[in-house]
Amino acid sequence: MHAPRRVFALAILTALAGVFTGLAGAPAAANPTAHTNHPQKLPPPPKRSETHVYLMRGLFGVFSLGMDDLAGKLNAKGYRSDVYAWDTWPQVTALVTQRYSDGHRGPVVIIGHSLGANSVFSVADTLHKQNIPVRVGVTFDATQPGQVPSNVAVFINFWARDGFGHPVQPAPDYTGDLEDYDLSTQPGIDHTNIDALDRFHQFIIGKLDGMTAPD
Repeated sequence: MHAPRRVFALAILTALAGVFTGLAGAPAAANPTAHTNHPQKLPPPPKRSETHVYLMRGLFGVFSLGMDDLAGKLNAKGYRSDVYAWDTWPQVTALVTQRYSDGHRGPVVIIGHSLGANSVFSVADTLHKQNIPVRVGVTFDATQPGQVPSNVAVFINFWARDGFGHPVQPAPDYTGDLEDYDLSTQPGIDHTNIDALDRFHQFIIGKLDGMTAPD
């Protein structure tokens, strides 16, 4: 058990630069079994086509079009991505549950903006009660965020204090990675466009690419 890792970024560009610089400069891990002729092999990462991404729009299902743009970028890279209205989260939960019952064990990724971001918590909480893991959860300016449940391995929250967004908190038993990016001081970022900015899309795509393999 380990405490959740909280990342608070006052400047998202600085945060992103640190992430990618760290990845590029990370030294190769030493082989703890170099003395043996039979080192243990790690399982291969899941394929992108095995990764289902569920994106949730905000109010009325006609705003948050950044979700549609992000879905298109993900599909172009080989992920299986679909966009839903925020209030269809029970159907999304049922779809994930059915796929899990049918034997699908690829990564589950849930992304949402505004009311759709609130729905990310609803889906994750319901899946938690069914012991179904969520590989990545991403929220853009959730208006009423819940606690991040322990079945979510990585949770990323982008928010701005403009009357809508809020920081998120982990559940008491959460041991995953929680990244909370406060963009309140960044010019040109507000509730209406936070979901549509390409630099955040590329950050998310980079996260998923690091967890999966091309087909």
